[in-house]
Amino acid sequence: MKEELLEVALYCARCNSETSHRLVYAGRLLVSTTCLVCYTKNEHESNDLWDAYLKDLPHRIATKPLRIWKRILRAPALILWELPKATIRKPIGMIREFRKLKKRN
Repeated sequence: MKEELLEVALYCARCNSETSHRLVYAGRLLVSTTCLVCYTKNEHESNDLWDAYLKDLPHRIATKPLRIWKRILRAPALILWELPKATIRKPIGMIREFRKLKKRN
């Protein structure tokens, strides 16, 4: 699963003020937050992440055709180039997501 790092301003209970935090996302799931001042880290339990992933998966699968059609309507020429590659990459990405969450569990 591709991890995405974001930096945002959030309230830190330990610092008692709004500070910069690093958010780590695995796919669409928030994995952890870390205050960049005091380095307090909050992580979700791996079982919670696994449960959230399994609940989100049917929605992702069900909405994929609609998302593909939206991309086709926005950029028909690009989709001819991107769709064959995405058809190969998507199952590989799903397997990586599954393995990464399973490893955390």
